[in-house]
Amino acid sequence: MKGKNWLLTNSGKMVKMNKMKGKKACWLLLGLMAAAAFSIGRPQELDSANLTSAKDTLETSRLSFDGKNAEALTADSTIIKMATSGAPSTSTANLFPGDTIVYVGSSNTYTVSQIISTTRFSVTTGLATADTDAADEFVVKRTATHTISFTTVSAIANGAIKVRVKAGASTNNDGNPDQDGWDFNSIADGDVTCPADVAGYYDFVSGTATVSGGTGCAAGYHCFECRYSGPGKANQSLSMTIGSTTKLLNPAPASGHTEGTADTYSVIIDNLDSDDVAVDSTTVKVAAIESVRVSATVEPTIDFSIAGLSVGTTACGVATDVTTTATTVPLGSLSIGSFTNAAQQLEVSTNADNGYVVTTIENDQLSRVDDSTVEIPDTPGDTSTATYAVSDEWSSTSTKGFGFSLQNIDAASVAFYYNESTRTFSARQFAATTDSESPQTIFSSTTVADGEDVYACYRAIVGATQEAGNYWNVITYRATATF
Repeated sequence: MKGKNWLLTNSGKMVKMNKMKGKKACWLLLGLMAAAAFSIGRPQELDSANLTSAKDTLETSRLSFDGKNAEALTADSTIIKMATSGAPSTSTANLFPGDTIVYVGSSNTYTVSQIISTTRFSVTTGLATADTDAADEFVVKRTATHTISFTTVSAIANGAIKVRVKAGASTNNDGNPDQDGWDFNSIADGDVTCPADVAGYYDFVSGTATVSGGTGCAAGYHCFECRYSGPGKANQSLSMTIGSTTKLLNPAPASGHTEGTADTYSVIIDNLDSDDVAVDSTTVKVAAIESVRVSATVEPTIDFSIAGLSVGTTACGVATDVTTTATTVPLGSLSIGSFTNAAQQLEVSTNADNGYVVTTIENDQLSRVDDSTVEIPDTPGDTSTATYAVSDEWSSTSTKGFGFSLQNIDAASVAFYYNESTRTFSARQFAATTDSESPQTIFSSTTVADGEDVYACYRAIVGATQEAGNYWNVITYRATATF
């Protein structure tokens, strides 16, 4: 090819000059030169710049729940069987005890009690007749605040920040979860919090919320806008939130959803100029997925222990005279002129919701080993009113017998205690099986307990005519939990 015979046109086409003659060739050359000059002087059109550090942080990424009855259910039943097809949610994955389900047709609500299997769960109250038909739809609505943050690229004067959140294709403002985007959920302008005023952005006015397809908001996305005055500023970090009193409703599982794999959606952030043209823009992705249900079993437990106390321990306001063990209270040689005092420490722990009760009973009064008809009597108390159910002051050594009192260390409740009603040593008799008496509660709780303790304080004194010999009886403590 010879250069003098060919000419490259502005469109890139080669034209053979020797085929053009006279004025025609001249005009073509002038035109090409003018087009080239215009092209050199005219700036190329650029795509809008991407905002940086852009993200949409969800308060929760937990999918909403949207299932239906698998079959006709029975009114007042608390068991719901789910359909495994034909609904966005086809198993109890992402359903949790305490969730509130709402039947779409009736608006009746129920609280989830227990997840029984992948297709069955129970509720705390029986179903209304209106919610028992096969294929009746029920949902769990999960909402989230969207926190939009980004860094500007250009200084755009008197513009706006516009956020577009993927909307459901239809019925996207009915307050029920959508399978392909967020339900608008009647969110209001006041639920949009605009960025704080900073240099270049002198006045962010109140935000606006527009449902998909509303004025100035093309279908497919819900629109949230914050307008400002000022010259704008490049590289400025800004943040706005969508959702306050009312929040967008998280999507239900998308069509073809795989449990444990997130459904992703686009959120578009635009920095508009004063003519509402997007100068800078970026698209971020958000993911919605099931929450993980962690389950465990805690076995019901109750721990009860009896511990001995050494001589000289102060219990029930007096120093003990003997050392006890977990299984023995060796009172030793009893005096006719002074009390013999002993004590043990009783402790209970349980995870029972309704707490525990500790009771006590003796097999008989202190009886002589070789002749059970000879007994040290149970104390009557100083005013002779003490029984296994009624306590009385017992501080006089003239009152003979055997009895006990209690000192509360940290138990929730005790039946009585040694210094009640300003007494010095308030005492009771032990209930006795030989007298057909019932075990008596000495301390208890109505809820879980962690190491609750009391001192059981024993006291004995005998009269001058008490027959010599060795005496004994059996005292049984029983701890019972209510689960």
